[in-house]
Amino acid sequence: MLAHGAVAWCLEPTVRIARKLSTIQRPFLLAISGTYRTTSTAVIQVILGIPPLHLQLQREARGTALFRLRLPLSTNVSDIDPSEIEEKTTEWSAHPSEHLSPTQISLDDGGNINTRLRIYTDGSKTEKGVGAAFCVLTDVSITRRWSTRISLRNTVFQAKFQALLKAVEHAVSLPTQQLTILVGNQASIKSAANTKSHNLIARKIF
Repeated sequence: MLAHGAVAWCLEPTVRIARKLSTIQRPFLLAISGTYRTTSTAVIQVILGIPPLHLQLQREARGTALFRLRLPLSTNVSDIDPSEIEEKTTEWSAHPSEHLSPTQISLDDGGNINTRLRIYTDGSKTEKGVGAAFCVLTDVSITRRWSTRISLRNTVFQAKFQALLKAVEHAVSLPTQQLTILVGNQASIKSAANTKSHNLIARKIF
């Protein structure tokens, strides 16, 4: 209950607030540690490895501001742009692959490739950066290439998922025909097909 609304009053706690929270925290520290009452609060915190309460609440407040409210923090705290943070969504009540519309594409793991049109996707992360790409092959000819560099904060899984999303978007824009999208990461397929997935990109794929 103490953390409720911390984003409103503990983003930048004042000295007065820090002292009040320290007073609240001290009896619990004494009870846990069993030390003498003359022992300073700071010493008990170090012994137990428990940070000051105002710092814990400040961390909670910053996390709420950034991840839930999408509010930017001061640059001396974090340079993360809230728009770069991956959003989560609710799980599917029924997965779209069970009720496909004409413009949707089903994803299957494995099987023979018997379509003339194929889209190969990939994503990678190295010391030089993070990127996603796909290329379109008609028979043996490359008819389209797409690639992009994304934030260094992104994981290789996110890069591969981004490539898959762009490949699906391109596939939907093509005249209706059979095609195969090839993904070199089984986890991407499984995540997109998972009815309990909270990944927003997985939702966009369908």
